[in-house]
Amino acid sequence: MRSSFVAAALGASLFACAGNTKSAKSGGDYDQEETPRSKTEGAVTVSYGETPQDNWAKAEEEFKDENYLAAQKFYSYIRNKFPYSAFSTKAELRIADCLFERARFLEAIDAYSNFARLHPTHESVGYATFKVGASYYKQIPTDWFLIPPAYEKDQAAVKDAARALKTYVDRFPKDPSVEDGKKLLKEVRLRLVAHERAVADFYKRIDKPKAYAGRLEVIRRDFGDVAVDDELLFEVALAYAVLRDGPRTKQALDELKQKFPASPRNVEGPLVLASTSTATPARQP
Repeated sequence: MRSSFVAAALGASLFACAGNTKSAKSGGDYDQEETPRSKTEGAVTVSYGETPQDNWAKAEEEFKDENYLAAQKFYSYIRNKFPYSAFSTKAELRIADCLFERARFLEAIDAYSNFARLHPTHESVGYATFKVGASYYKQIPTDWFLIPPAYEKDQAAVKDAARALKTYVDRFPKDPSVEDGKKLLKEVRLRLVAHERAVADFYKRIDKPKAYAGRLEVIRRDFGDVAVDDELLFEVALAYAVLRDGPRTKQALDELKQKFPASPRNVEGPLVLASTSTATPARQP
């Protein structure tokens, strides 16, 4: 019965996709919808100009019209034919932009990284570093109703995005794109929190209290800027109380009282701590 339902749902979904091949974006500049391919992604023929200025103008026009493959050909021609012109370095960065817009994110990461490495004092190094993080972000798995949620999938792309965006935010605090970088960094860190929470809840369901407490501790220790509130700290205290770990229970309760002095959970703290030295298990959250 279940397999019949899944098959029917899959068929309906595929039919709907066939009838509407244009998907709407969910908002923002860095949605995880795949960036549409160039309008001329097939065979592209271009007519090169005689000077780097001519080719740059043609490239920029194609880029503006979202003909990214044609634009990339012009930028590559500038880089190869006029390597010592003032447009060569700008063309290198634009090639990376074309790869990003064509959803060639792994290639874009290499191109942006090489630009930053080869031109460490260039004014656009911050931008290139940001786009490395944005390219990793674009590769994060998305949710679909017939497959496991994104937080249950491999988190490698999420971790790569978090590292790259953290590097950007730390190194370029005054860069024009830094607020966008902080926004993306917060999102990917919350995705990592969701993964840790899913694992913690799994260990709780199968009655593995030590593993459950350990995962909560990871959230508390590594994601204090986005995930720690009074409820989490109280849950950590309860988890350690179940394990009869008085010092760690007290540590969590002390942090709760210090960071959230107005929380009603502080009233329950002494009872939770007292339970670590009795035979009565502490109640679960």
